[in-house]
Amino acid sequence: MSMNRTVVTNGYIITLDDSLGDIQGGAVLIEDNRIVAVTRNAEEFAGLDAQVIDAQGGIILPGMVDSHRHTWMSLLRSISADESLPEFLVNTFYGLGALVRAEDMGAATMVGALEAIDSGVTTIMDCCDCVNSPDHATAAVESLRASGIRGVYAYGMQAYDFQPPAFTAHAQRLKDAERLRKEAFSSEDSRLRMGMLLSDFGTLPFSETASEILLSGDLGLLVASHTGAASTSILLKGLRELNDHSLLRPGHLHIHCNGLTHPEWELLAATGAKVSISPETEMQMGMGYPPFRAALEHGILPSFSTDIVCVGSGDLFSQMRLGLQFQRCMDNHCVHQRGHMPSKIDLSVRDALKWATQGGAEALGLASEIGSLTPGKKADLIIVSQSRAFVPSSYPAGSVVLQTTAADVDTVILDGVIRKRHGQLVGYDLVTVRTRANQALERIQQAAARLKRKTPEEVAQWFAMGERMAGGNFAGAYAQGIPAGK
Repeated sequence: MSMNRTVVTNGYIITLDDSLGDIQGGAVLIEDNRIVAVTRNAEEFAGLDAQVIDAQGGIILPGMVDSHRHTWMSLLRSISADESLPEFLVNTFYGLGALVRAEDMGAATMVGALEAIDSGVTTIMDCCDCVNSPDHATAAVESLRASGIRGVYAYGMQAYDFQPPAFTAHAQRLKDAERLRKEAFSSEDSRLRMGMLLSDFGTLPFSETASEILLSGDLGLLVASHTGAASTSILLKGLRELNDHSLLRPGHLHIHCNGLTHPEWELLAATGAKVSISPETEMQMGMGYPPFRAALEHGILPSFSTDIVCVGSGDLFSQMRLGLQFQRCMDNHCVHQRGHMPSKIDLSVRDALKWATQGGAEALGLASEIGSLTPGKKADLIIVSQSRAFVPSSYPAGSVVLQTTAADVDTVILDGVIRKRHGQLVGYDLVTVRTRANQALERIQQAAARLKRKTPEEVAQWFAMGERMAGGNFAGAYAQGIPAGK
């Protein structure tokens, strides 16, 4: 039986495996799609019948994991750069989402997946909350598979004013999720699994939210939700109501969580929750402070997400840098409040690296497969080039987190396949990808030109109505009384 071998050598290896640590000048041996060995002496692999990748002094580390990325919005770069969360929801999310056709979805998903790979992200949770028709879901999955990226396709249950409507009832969306699970995920796929992105809490009757969670359990899907993403608002809350009905379950990935109270964090910890944090969008859009410290204090390993390129960067280096330095600032502020200067930095760049790799792997239920350069795990590996620097890094982990951009990613190996080399994506028809994407964008822009943007006053009224609706929907959880024992 033939075996494809690759040796990655001549770099500084950050394994993120506590038993292996960092290795200067070692090598990683890959066979097919698995890491089989990591050595401190590259000479051990000399003479092997293997392809050799010379890192040329770069930094070798695990592929990063983006635990919350909306690839369907990848065509709308920076469109929401000056929008608050309510403005974004009214004018971009629901406004433009209603215009997205299945062919647009396929083009956008491919762009989003390739942007992730190009920036050293080898695994994503694709939060596809714009399933305007069954064809939209199928097109998204086809593009994810064609890209070769690893991850979870999270079928979104949000409803848009798409015309003509393919779904006229919530039950039809549930039925289509079952259809996709059977048609596209019936066999074991080594790279792509299915999940469900729940309807935003409070926007539907409680019984319909419950039906989404129950179906996810029946189909064996990873469950994700935008949770507590609007500080000071009742929208996207409802954790107590869900827990009272035994609907908060281990592995549920809660995204954002900025507005959660201490009792709500205790509910997440008690129910085995995972947490995804998007520093860039959360800080801009008025969601609240990125809750790294709250997650850590409740024993939850955070993970990073890029969320949407409608706002900021599509790479995790930016999220690591912004998120870590934000939390350091907040921690230092607590010391200043006591009248002292901070004498030490608590959170390290290695913490941020861990959140971007192992944290994401745990969030997606893949900790045994990815997240570190551990023999036996999948061969997801990247090389960060140091060629633009005039001198080598004195602390490679620090350079990765605080000084790296997507442009510095020299090589990406995903499931044992080289997807980027010498700074260029390989194995894709990029001309066709760009042409298809630009045609889709042009069509969406033409359709969007006919839409009337809501004024700030109209946005505020819309959001206030949503909060009133949420209050009624959460109350509906107790239409038949409080469950026994609660």
